[in-house]
Amino acid sequence: MGILSWIIPQEKHFFDMIEKQSSNVVEGVNALLDMLENYEDIEAKRENIKKIENNGDRMVHDTFAELNKTFITPIDREDISKLVSALDDILDNLEAVSERLVLYEIKKPPLYMIDFAKTLQKASFNVHRGISLLRDLKEAKQIQNYCKEINTLENEGDILLRKATAELFTRKDPVEIIKFKELYEDMEAAIDRCEDVADVVGDILVKYT
Repeated sequence: MGILSWIIPQEKHFFDMIEKQSSNVVEGVNALLDMLENYEDIEAKRENIKKIENNGDRMVHDTFAELNKTFITPIDREDISKLVSALDDILDNLEAVSERLVLYEIKKPPLYMIDFAKTLQKASFNVHRGISLLRDLKEAKQIQNYCKEINTLENEGDILLRKATAELFTRKDPVEIIKFKELYEDMEAAIDRCEDVADVVGDILVKYT
């Protein structure tokens, strides 16, 4: 596409759309952390997370609709598609966690759930910061730093999953083990999706810097 595509002002709104979506992801992560730390009125909090996830779906739809009618985009269409899809996947995992907490009638989430949520919060903040700078190639170094931090947090998520799963198998109730194992895996998957976003951002930087 070439460097000229980065200086076409009428097409820069794609960055606004992606940044808005990443901000919505941060809102969803914060809502889940609040749900876990203040474990009351969980059905209402689940509904709020579902609302945030639905907002994310609409943003994805709007972005793809805009792609279909735009001739020149500031970055490759494929990269825009990958970014919005990976961001949406984060929200899908968040919504799955909130849904399971209600459906599985979890009385109190384990501390590991909160640890996952805090790691995810850090990762989502870095995702949003990196995406908010993506329109400015002069910020490539700082964007790379955010991507590296996300990779570090993803590794922390892997370690946390191993520790949490090991602790689960010291329990005697097999149903409880299955419930929490699925919750842990959904949390870790959300962190993985943050790394997917970072990978796409990294590929964009390679193309345009």
